[in-house]
Amino acid sequence: MTYDDLYEHVVNYVAMPQTTITEHDKRRACLILGAFFEFIMDCTDASIDPRTLDMNGFINEKLDELEAK
Repeated sequence: MTYDDLYEHVVNYVAMPQTTITEHDKRRACLILGAFFEFIMDCTDASIDPRTLDMNGFINEKLDELEAK
């Protein structure tokens, strides 16, 4: 997946459930990507390999919390 592909995925997720993408959606996607890349850099600085993290488990936990509300 390229950076552009990742960006397009995030933009579409941010815009959900709408199908029309706004400038606001694109800005939020950029902020999300920036935060995620900063997280990866922080892991690297702390000698943690981001590939070893259970991101799926974390994401599923957060989604379960949302659905419980």
